[in-house]
Amino acid sequence: MQIEQPQTIWFDTRSEKKYIDQFIAEVDIEASTVNQTPNSKSSQSNRFSKYDNAIFRYICGYLTPQQQIVHSVVGFVLIWCIYGASYYTFNLSNYPQQYSIMTSTFSFLGSWDSERNPKGWYWFTIGMILSFFVEIPLLMYVYQRLKHVDLKLAKVSLVFWFMGVCAQFLVGCFPDANSIIFGKIKFTDIHTSVAIITFLSLLVGAPINGALVAYDRPRSCKKIGKKNMLNHRHTDICIGLINAIFCISLVFCGLGQLIGKISTQSIKNTIWSFPLWENVVIFTLYLYLIWFPFTLPRRTDGICPKQRLSTSFNKISLDQIQLKTNLSRTWFQILNSKKVNVRNAANLLEHISDCEEVEDLLSYQAVVALTIIAEMINNNQNSAEVKKTLKEFTKNSNELWNWEQTLKTCII
Repeated sequence: MQIEQPQTIWFDTRSEKKYIDQFIAEVDIEASTVNQTPNSKSSQSNRFSKYDNAIFRYICGYLTPQQQIVHSVVGFVLIWCIYGASYYTFNLSNYPQQYSIMTSTFSFLGSWDSERNPKGWYWFTIGMILSFFVEIPLLMYVYQRLKHVDLKLAKVSLVFWFMGVCAQFLVGCFPDANSIIFGKIKFTDIHTSVAIITFLSLLVGAPINGALVAYDRPRSCKKIGKKNMLNHRHTDICIGLINAIFCISLVFCGLGQLIGKISTQSIKNTIWSFPLWENVVIFTLYLYLIWFPFTLPRRTDGICPKQRLSTSFNKISLDQIQLKTNLSRTWFQILNSKKVNVRNAANLLEHISDCEEVEDLLSYQAVVALTIIAEMINNNQNSAEVKKTLKEFTKNSNELWNWEQTLKTCII
């Protein structure tokens, strides 16, 4: 099949990000993408224009690894500085008695009761509310990667984590204080309820992430581009350690409460102390939210065949078929242009496949083949090795495109 050389499409390293964003936002399903200009006014109503909104993309977890690291470091350092201010005012209010994880729950920092933290309880509330806004993009960042392992499980995990952080937000709004809100209901009653919801939701969400990591293990024989979706060297350790600490902590919390009710002997300052294990759980959760996103792959290279093939041509609309055709045509024209190389083209595909509404419309074989190209080039393998691997991959497929010929014309 002869592929026409593009006339209006250009692509270079300096303008890569700008062009990619414009390409996503300005795809017109009723016109040829080849003749489309980056400043087309008709693109304003396009359903992909929302991805041009930086805030929307940020909230939905479309972050680069560098952005994710900066977000985590800045966000959590600020949060713990705020908690530090609450800790400082607690010690001032209770001098000479000091805050101790053996005798004081974490929520004591946010209580305005006279024997707790009347001078600085609001710092705790600010920290909890800020945690909500810091954690949402991180949860979505994790989801954008784990969905390639199993889409349904990733969504279930996301729901529980979202419930947990929303309940955490309410923990900050309703401090552990004995003041009455209305009737016989106190602030501490609501605080305790939402705190339990927080722990239970995250107790379910974290193991599901662990299950996704475990599920990715048997798929090692089905590697794409000689690489699993997850980096098990780091991710397994993170998931195993965090889940172990989290579950053990909750068990000790429960046993501590039970022993405290049965025995008249005080269990404070012992291993059965409830405040001790509650603090351990909280510290572990924050550690998890920092560590786990960092262990995930730098790119969403994982391809889930079941997810890709779930959208068949007999179930999608004519507009979607037209969009798929236009995307494929534009992609291969970019790929064959003498002004670009495969690395730049692979970056474009990577960005497109991160957009959930677009990825199911792309050819499964095309995505897999081009992922192989990107991976092998990133491993500094020469064009002969790339062509050999790609030829072996496609020898039994019915793909319309002649990949070997395409590579001969575009690999520099």
